[in-house]
Amino acid sequence: MDSLTQAVLGAAVGELVLGKKLGWRGAAWGAFFGTLPDLDVIALPFLDPAAGIRWHRGISHSILIMVAAAVALARPLARCHVAQGVKGREMGGMVFWAWSTHVLIDCLTTYGTQIFEPFSSERVAANLVFIVDPLVTLPLLVGLVLALRTESRQFAKRRKMMSLGIGVSCVYLGSALMMKFRAEDEISADFKLAHQQGVLIAVAPTSFNTILWRGLIETETGYFLTYWSPFDSGESTYEFIPKKRDLARAFEGEDALEALKWFSRGHWVAREGKDGRLVIIDMRFTEIRTPKSGMLQPIFQWHLDRDENGEVRAPMERPTGLDYPGAFGLLWRRIWGDRKNWDALEEF
Repeated sequence: MDSLTQAVLGAAVGELVLGKKLGWRGAAWGAFFGTLPDLDVIALPFLDPAAGIRWHRGISHSILIMVAAAVALARPLARCHVAQGVKGREMGGMVFWAWSTHVLIDCLTTYGTQIFEPFSSERVAANLVFIVDPLVTLPLLVGLVLALRTESRQFAKRRKMMSLGIGVSCVYLGSALMMKFRAEDEISADFKLAHQQGVLIAVAPTSFNTILWRGLIETETGYFLTYWSPFDSGESTYEFIPKKRDLARAFEGEDALEALKWFSRGHWVAREGKDGRLVIIDMRFTEIRTPKSGMLQPIFQWHLDRDENGEVRAPMERPTGLDYPGAFGLLWRRIWGDRKNWDALEEF
């Protein structure tokens, strides 16, 4: 999830665990440890492309590290607040819960989180929420602000406000799970009627909401994209994206390409970029649709070439010059069942 959500969620944990004794400082400690796992990005500029792909949301998000950190830091951090009577188990509990809730909510996205490192590099991804979802963040933020504006001696009232904020976010996540189950059923049933071949790989929410869902169906030669909203009417529509993996033949066996295959869980397509570089697109992630460009714009794409020494370069590059207001407007209309301009764009 985005950094704001992680910080607010960590602060909420810190408030509940330490707010009675530390006041706002409990939330501050929680925000710090709720953000800490994502500081692994500091190392990315010093890693080669393949190592960087495997590093983010890796060991810093593992169960082993969160437990070890809670045990190792409990007493040293508690000694910082001896005057307030904070015990080691309380500080250790705060570290564990702030860290683990960060990892848990990351697991609900499509990106994938390596919670079993260093024993397994398997990435857990529930495809339940988009990486930025205001309806997850806002209840937490409102609850936290109301709690911190209440005096420390009224901790029962503070706890009630913070618990209410967490509860509303949890209810929203529960509703997202119900919507996901329904979307999976609808997309699977519609596809079986429309096509004889293909495997439903993933059903995930589109940007910033849990009403419109994206289905990814794999065939031998490519992928079908389809979308479902409870406000849809009429037959489902499908867009076919050819794999064209033969374009990547020159990079077969290279660490960067193998890392991208692993990261995408094998769900990728290849394209030749306008500048001649190889473009690898992770099909698990949604694309941006802008009426002005007239074409689907994949969010997660890497551009591969070789430097003068023959070493592979594989920077991740986002689409540029996009009409974001137009894209948001198109998404909003599609949520409510308007497919007209949504389906009119050219596939990549």
